Amino acid sequence: MEEKFAIAYSEKKGEEAAKELSLKIKSVFPKAVKEVFLFFTPQYNPHEALKTINFTLKPRRVIGLQSPFLNFEDRILEEGMVAFVINKENEELTEIFIKEDSTQKIESSLRMSLKNYSYEKEFIFSFLSHNFNYRNYLRGLELAIGKSFNVFGAGYIRKYAAKNYQIVNNTVAEGLINIIGGGIKETSLSIAGFIPLGKPFTITKVMAQRSIIMEINGKPAINIYKNYLEDKFDTFIKNYLFSLYPLGIYYNNTIHLVNVIECLKDGSLACIGNLKENVQGHIMFFHSQALFDELKKKLEIIKSHGEGLVFMVNSMLRKKVLREYAYEESRIIKQLLGDKFKIVGIYADYSFFSEPERREINLEAGNILMTLWK
Repeated sequence: MEEKFAIAYSEKKGEEAAKELSLKIKSVFPKAVKEVFLFFTPQYNPHEALKTINFTLKPRRVIGLQSPFLNFEDRILEEGMVAFVINKENEELTEIFIKEDSTQKIESSLRMSLKNYSYEKEFIFSFLSHNFNYRNYLRGLELAIGKSFNVFGAGYIRKYAAKNYQIVNNTVAEGLINIIGGGIKETSLSIAGFIPLGKPFTITKVMAQRSIIMEINGKPAINIYKNYLEDKFDTFIKNYLFSLYPLGIYYNNTIHLVNVIECLKDGSLACIGNLKENVQGHIMFFHSQALFDELKKKLEIIKSHGEGLVFMVNSMLRKKVLREYAYEESRIIKQLLGDKFKIVGIYADYSFFSEPERREINLEAGNILMTLWK
């Protein structure tokens, strides 16, 4: 059967990594290469990598992203280069690169590109550098296409190197990459593995546009941690342990993680995630058995498709919480999916994907976003 996707990786130093990776891809697709998605850790020069890949593979398009860590099959790479290649007969991709972090600019650029896109649109796949505010992006996206379109992607809040490089064809820059995809079927799901602790609470006051929870149960939001942790609260604050205890918010009988990134002077909590008032939630804590049970259940959804390419957006916060278990998680995912699925991935500060049943884009910082491409 003709291959539609190929994946490759290299942990060699400098330009040798791009050479090895290109030769591995060429062994699968010796004649022609259409789309190359390249991911690399901060130790590599993207200009050198782009030059080598263009010379060796002569692809139609190269889309690249720098990430602090990478996934390849059952491994986490702390230094390396990973690529996946699409050579599907009826696929069509178009890139939209935006340099200005403005809701108006994002809306107008997406609207114009979608208007001129002649193929049947399956999804929009987006990468945001740390220079972009995800709230501006999601608002511009909603204004341009509404809430029913299939969207997924990832982004950064922090800088993990001198530059957070991106590659768009023959340009190396920092900005917002959007890929409109046609002819490729995509399925997205989110994996958590956290369990609720203590009594449920109600979020009573938020500033949704700034992702701030002001009050929980009618009191300063930080009190929910103070009441639960009691004499351990001072240690919790001193060691900045919010990542270990995200908030789980209930929407339509489903828990969505909201990660706290900062406690403000008035006791409000600055967060990453979708916020609403008058919804219930819990303090959450990672549980390895809960993760394993969730993996078995949700990966069956992917396995029901038979085969394909699995692209994962893993979480920097999650890696910090799981510590050494993060490596075990990668091994379990590969073991459960088996050899019919190729797995590559990046680490980011947050990810997002459409939930058609809620007509919303779900944004989270502590979960794995797993997408199947067929």
